[in-house]
Amino acid sequence: MSDELLEFVMAIDEYKRLNNRPFPTWSEVFEVIRYLGYRKVAAKGQHIDRPAADPLPAAPPAEATQ
Repeated sequence: MSDELLEFVMAIDEYKRLNNRPFPTWSEVFEVIRYLGYRKVAAKGQHIDRPAADPLPAAPPAEATQ
């Protein structure tokens, strides 16, 4: 499990405990996602298994910029 996924799972668990909501609605899940800082920064992909291309070019390595 990645660190991001673990953070999300723990945030959902905390939300469920604090709000006595064993099964949060999708709107509540979306609230938690926004709380974690996620924002839409790319266009929607062509299909769920093919995300949109990264809109930001990768930064060059530190040695190359000197």
